[in-house]
Amino acid sequence: MSLFKARPPQPIPASFNHHEDHCIAHPLTGLACWGMVDVTSQQFTQSGGAIYLRAGKHIGPHKGFGIRHIWMERGLELIKWGYPTFEDVPRFVADIIVHGTDVVCEFDNMGDYQRVIVLRGRKGAAVLAPWPKGESGLYYSVVTAYRNRAPNGKAVARVKAMIKL
Repeated sequence: MSLFKARPPQPIPASFNHHEDHCIAHPLTGLACWGMVDVTSQQFTQSGGAIYLRAGKHIGPHKGFGIRHIWMERGLELIKWGYPTFEDVPRFVADIIVHGTDVVCEFDNMGDYQRVIVLRGRKGAAVLAPWPKGESGLYYSVVTAYRNRAPNGKAVARVKAMIKL
């Protein structure tokens, strides 16, 4: 291995054998639901809904979702930011998705729905993808989370926590 290439992060533990759609419990509340997207803008016609972090899958660079994808894409950075193991990924996401945090939309279509980004200043950002739930509702799944990028867009919602901590 070259001295100039970063080593890959620790592999995902073999004991983490959950299906990609398995919902990961919030590390502080123990709930599967991480909060709600509470729409505050009339310009945003998409409905709000529950936020879930799923086990997910990593397909390749910039392709995937959930904690597997976050770890494989950002593991080296997470270690530097104080989240040294795969098991710390939910804690990193929980530090971003907190009550009252702005939800921004860049208004870049993703099929029939808009992806949104939860912003938490220097803590980071989490991209949420909307998915249909029933005939008229939506839920939001965490696609990825990162630092060091300031998305452009308009605040269209806020995170409403299930339990205020």
